[in-house]
Amino acid sequence: MDVRSNYSRLSAMQQTGDNDQVWQEFYTEDIVRRISGLDPLVGRDACRRQVQDFLDGLKAPQTIEQLTLAFDDENKVSVIEYDQSFSHKTHGDITQRITMVQRWREDQIYDETIYVMRRDHD
Repeated sequence: MDVRSNYSRLSAMQQTGDNDQVWQEFYTEDIVRRISGLDPLVGRDACRRQVQDFLDGLKAPQTIEQLTLAFDDENKVSVIEYDQSFSHKTHGDITQRITMVQRWREDQIYDETIYVMRRDHD
């Protein structure tokens, strides 16, 4: 399957809120996830816990505005850019731009780099 199709399936499943199923189906067990400013995480369970901890700390639904999508089927890469705003119990009110670079192998993400650019909250 091409990267765009896999990303579309992943995105649709994320909309259902079934976070565990998303991780099981679309991420390799040995995924490496890098988020700017943080130590890399290795392993599906560590990454899933990090995301769930973030979601559990939200004080209200986050807003996400997708800006750019790019796919490279030859190199099995997807790039997603979006603006995100949220209010979090630990981090406060945050507005930021996110760029995600996902590398795919056998229809699953095995490497994900997330660049976070914080912006002043209006």
